[in-house]
Amino acid sequence: MSVIIELMDKAKSCQGLPSDYALAKKLNLKPSTVSKWRVKKSIPEWSAVFELVDLAGDTDQNVVWRVLQEKEENPRLINTLRKGLSCRP
Repeated sequence: MSVIIELMDKAKSCQGLPSDYALAKKLNLKPSTVSKWRVKKSIPEWSAVFELVDLAGDTDQNVVWRVLQEKEENPRLINTLRKGLSCRP
C-alpha cells in the first residue's frame, strides 16, 4: 500500500472522517484531488503531505523519508539521501 494512502486512512481515522470527501473538505481541497491520490494518479504537494501528517498525529520524520522514496524515481537522489541520513550523528 502507498504511504500516501496509509497516511490518508490514518488521518481519516484519527479525525473521525467517514470518507475521502470529508478528508478533502477538512484539507480545503477539491474531492477530485484527494481521489487522484487514492488511485495514484497524482501525489500530493509537500504542504498537503504535512497537513495529512498533522491530521494523522504522525511525525514529519516518520513520513518524509517514506514519501520521498515514493515520490522520487531518481535512484541517485535516493542513494544520496540514504547515505546522508546514515552519516548523521
